Amino acid sequence: MKTVIYLDVLLLVNFLIAYFLLLAAGMLTGQQASFRRMLLGSVLASGSALILFAPELSYPAQVAYKLVTAGAIVGACYGMRRVRKFLSAVFWYAALNILLAGLAILAILRTGTPMIQTGNLTVYLRLPPVLLLLLSALCCLAVWVYLYFAGGTPRKTPTIGVEFELCGSMVRLRAMLDTGCHLKDPVTCLPVLVISWPGARGRLPEPVDRYLRDWFDGRRPDRPPEQTSLRLIPCATAARNTLLPGFAVDNIGLITEHGVVELGHSAVAFSPQEFNSAEYEALYGPDFL
Repeated sequence: MKTVIYLDVLLLVNFLIAYFLLLAAGMLTGQQASFRRMLLGSVLASGSALILFAPELSYPAQVAYKLVTAGAIVGACYGMRRVRKFLSAVFWYAALNILLAGLAILAILRTGTPMIQTGNLTVYLRLPPVLLLLLSALCCLAVWVYLYFAGGTPRKTPTIGVEFELCGSMVRLRAMLDTGCHLKDPVTCLPVLVISWPGARGRLPEPVDRYLRDWFDGRRPDRPPEQTSLRLIPCATAARNTLLPGFAVDNIGLITEHGVVELGHSAVAFSPQEFNSAEYEALYGPDFL
């Protein structure tokens, strides 16, 4: 029996399946990607299926190919800047692919349809494309239902836009209210804005980013960047007491639909931890506004 594979159908079906699975992986890791990046990741996933037609590789090469392509697909969709988020998304994307394969094999066993072609850890199944798409959509729906009833359904976090000037550059971030955030500038005794350095570093001026990188790597720089005034903000947590590096700012502005409202607060502090959300990069306390 000869197997006839229609390349256009293969690419289109894999493109749509990857879209569903990337969407589900993003929900499980609390990430959102733009439509353009979702399309890019799905295109890469669709093209990766062409390994089915390549000469049989050694088993280590097959595994390496799967790992590299999974990383490239997820990286194109959600980025690689946050390593923990990236690795989590790769894990869930791979796990959802395995789950989908299991559902497809279950459908095969129930219908008696044989597997007709395998190659390089890629399986081509004689299943209607619509059924494969329904199974991938079912995986995505199952993730959404689980998160909904587990209380982790992705909901839009109420945030505000803030802006301030550092090293002559305007920095704009999203901030979320944290009722447990009570850090204050020891000089002015005013509440400060706490910023995740890993989450905001792409928007910070290069001298500030370099200074914070050296600080969190354990190399205490001699002097802060030019045009800045260093602040060391005491931070007490359940685990330890520490000092967070920060900078005095002349003014922090609240970005609204009617313009920028000047708040006049005095400092921002930087934390080495991520806030586990793509919706905001900073936290403010109830006494901040």
